[in-house]
Amino acid sequence: MNLIFRLLFFVSFVLISSQQVRSEEDVLSGRWQQISSNAGSCPNCAIGIVKHGTVFTVSANNGWTATVRADRHGPASYATGEGRWKLRPGATYDNKPFDVLFSARGEELMMVMIVDLGNGSKTTIKATFARSAPGAPHTKA
Repeated sequence: MNLIFRLLFFVSFVLISSQQVRSEEDVLSGRWQQISSNAGSCPNCAIGIVKHGTVFTVSANNGWTATVRADRHGPASYATGEGRWKLRPGATYDNKPFDVLFSARGEELMMVMIVDLGNGSKTTIKATFARSAPGAPHTKA
C-alpha cells in the first residue's frame, strides 16, 4: 500500500508540474499585436514568441529579435533577455543591441526595451501588445 501511495504521489506531482510549465508557455508563447508604443504608432507591428526548452525566442516584424528567459511572480509572468536590431545601414537602430523585459498579465504583454545607441547613450522603448485574434492577417513576425 505504501508503494502505491508513493507512486500516486509521484504521478500527481509530475502532472501538476507539467501543467505549470505548460501554462507558463501558454502565457508568453504566441503571436502578439502591438497596440501602443512610445516610439510611435505601428498598427502592423507584431511579435511572435516561441518556447525552446528553457528559453523563448522573440521575433518582430519590424526588424529585431531577442532571446529571453521566463520567470513567474504571482499572477504575472516575466521574461528578460537580450536582443539586436536588424542590420539596416542608415536606420535609427541599425544593428543596435538591447536589453528587454516582457511582463504578461492576462491577454496583455508589456515590453520595455533599452537600446544601446553605441555613443554612450541609451533609449527606452515601451510598448503594449495584445494577443492576435484568431484568423487575423499574418504579418511577418
